Amino acid sequence: MNITIFLGAGASAAENLPIQNELFSQYFKYILPKNKNEKMNRELVKFFRDLFFIDVENKDVENINFPTFEEVLGVLDLAEQRREAFKNYKSESYNDDNTSISYIRQCLIMLTAYALNNATRASNSYHELLLNNLIKEDLLKDTTFISVNYDIHIDNAIANLYDERDFPVMLNYGIDFTNFNFDKNSWQRPKEPMVNLYKIHGSLNWLYCPICNSITITPFEGGVMRIIENINQAKCLNCGQITVPIIVPPTYFKNMSNVYLSTVWNKSEKAIRESDVLIFCGYSFPEADMHIKYLLKRVQTSRTKENLKVIVVNNHSKKKNSLREKEKNRYERFLGKDVIYTRYSFEEFANNPQKIIDLAK
Repeated sequence: MNITIFLGAGASAAENLPIQNELFSQYFKYILPKNKNEKMNRELVKFFRDLFFIDVENKDVENINFPTFEEVLGVLDLAEQRREAFKNYKSESYNDDNTSISYIRQCLIMLTAYALNNATRASNSYHELLLNNLIKEDLLKDTTFISVNYDIHIDNAIANLYDERDFPVMLNYGIDFTNFNFDKNSWQRPKEPMVNLYKIHGSLNWLYCPICNSITITPFEGGVMRIIENINQAKCLNCGQITVPIIVPPTYFKNMSNVYLSTVWNKSEKAIRESDVLIFCGYSFPEADMHIKYLLKRVQTSRTKENLKVIVVNNHSKKKNSLREKEKNRYERFLGKDVIYTRYSFEEFANNPQKIIDLAK
C-alpha cells in the first residue's frame, strides 16, 4: 500500500510552534528585542501602525487582535499584482520616506522565519513518534511526506533516523542542492533507501541564489536566519552572491514559478497519483490554497488506479463542533462524500498510524 501523509500547520502546532494567528504577537513580544536588524524592526513597527492602526510597542501586545499572516501578505501581494500602492508604501522605494511594498513583504517573511526558527529548538517528539511507529509497522518505506510547513521538524526527524550500518535510510527532498558532496561535512546526495519529503511551499533550511539559479541546504538549521543575522554566511556556494529564502506565503497569489518549487510540485502530484491512501494531518483545507485544490483535482481526474482514499486527521481538544462541521464540508464539497473525516488528532495519529490507515480498507 502506497501512503502519502500531507502535513499542515496543525502537525507543527503539536510541537508548540506558533500557528498563523500567533505569528505577529509571538514576534513582537519575544523576538523583536533580540533582532539586531534595526531597520527591519523600525519598518515593521511603522507598517502595523500605518496600515492596521496597531501599536506593536504596546506592553500588552499578546492580547492585540492582529490580522492573520495570510491577510497581511494578501493585501501586499494584491497591491503588487495590480501595480498599486498605499500611502507611504510605494511599489518601489523612491526615497527614504517611502518604503517599498516588496521590502515590507520581505520583512514579514523574515518575521515568520524568526518566529518559527525560535521554536524549532523544541522537541520533535510527535514527528519522531510517527516515524518510529511507521517503521515498527513496516510502513515507512511505502510512505511519502508532503508538507506545506516551513519549519524543519519533520526534516530533522527523518534525517536523524539515518545510521549507515543499522538504518541507512536517507532524507530526499526531490531536488539537487549545491552542497551535495561539496566537502566532507556537506549534505550527502541521497540514495536508496530514501524517505521522500516534498516541501511545496519552501523551507527554512533552503537558500536560493537568483543569480546562478542554485539552492543550498543548511542541514538541521534554519539557514534563512543567516540572511538576517550573518549575511556573509548566506552567500551562494557557486557564485558568491547573496541568497534569498524560498518561502511561499499562504495567500491566493502564490508565486510557484521557482524551478525548485516546480520540481517539488510535480513530484508531489506524482506521489499522490500513485498513492492508495492520502492522509491530511493538521490541514484545514483553507480557501486560499487553490494551488493545492488544483493539484488534487488533477490527480482525482487522471488516476488509472481505483479511487484515492482520503483520510483527514485534524482534531484537537478545544476544537468546536461547528468548526469541525465546516471543515468536513469543505473537504467533502471539493473531494467528494467518500472523504473519511475523523475525530483523531495528529498526536493520536503519531501514536498509532496503523489504526488510522486501516480506516481506508
